[in-house]
Amino acid sequence: MCLLSLAINVHPDFPLVFAGNRDEYHARPTATADWWADTNNILGGRDLEAGGTWLAINRAGALGVVTNRPDLPAPNQNPRSRGDLVTGWLSASENFGKLPEQHMHYGGFSLLLTDLTTTQLLSGGNGTPALTTHSTTNGVTGLSNTAPKQPWPKLTWLNQQLLNHLQTKPPSIDYLMSLLARSIPVPNSNTPYNHGQGVPATPFVTGDQYGTRCSTIITINRLGLCQFIERSFDPGGSAAGEATYSFKLSA
Repeated sequence: MCLLSLAINVHPDFPLVFAGNRDEYHARPTATADWWADTNNILGGRDLEAGGTWLAINRAGALGVVTNRPDLPAPNQNPRSRGDLVTGWLSASENFGKLPEQHMHYGGFSLLLTDLTTTQLLSGGNGTPALTTHSTTNGVTGLSNTAPKQPWPKLTWLNQQLLNHLQTKPPSIDYLMSLLARSIPVPNSNTPYNHGQGVPATPFVTGDQYGTRCSTIITINRLGLCQFIERSFDPGGSAAGEATYSFKLSA
């Protein structure tokens, strides 16, 4: 199950630091992170089955990430792709603006959005009474595949590790990748999470059919330089490639 942490204005020289794992079925076709050909303003991977994305950032530094909520039922008819939520927000689409009234047309989701000024955690979808929104300006927050206010132990652990790291030193890509690569349960967590897939409570998940497909680190410094690193993995958990981008934020 997906896992991601975001630090906003925790380190004095880095207003944004993001670390996250995308867990998905290995058979689901996915394009490696790149600048999108149809809009050169968005960088991220793409779901080639439904056309959306789990994570993307634009040239202004706005970042969006979506996770599913397996505890909620899918809509009965014509469900919309959750991956379109990130694209819709980054492109300011009309459909995204209607989300509070139309969130039930999606399967359950949690959504993290930040523009370097305000960070929002939204959650909704079929089976929820209303779209919920929580906003914050500073600190460490994150998402797994639950409601934002019900974090799994591994998310609580990752948030704390990210906070501890940034309170003492600038972000280290190698160290953050090592946190995401942890393949043993975190402290105070010895019960597997089962949502039909038998996914254990470890940051990094391996499996023949389902597991961690990629780990992503994003940093933005005070000078507006963004670094984006995505490391991909095969079903056995071995590194299968890495995409690295560096660009200066535009107004």
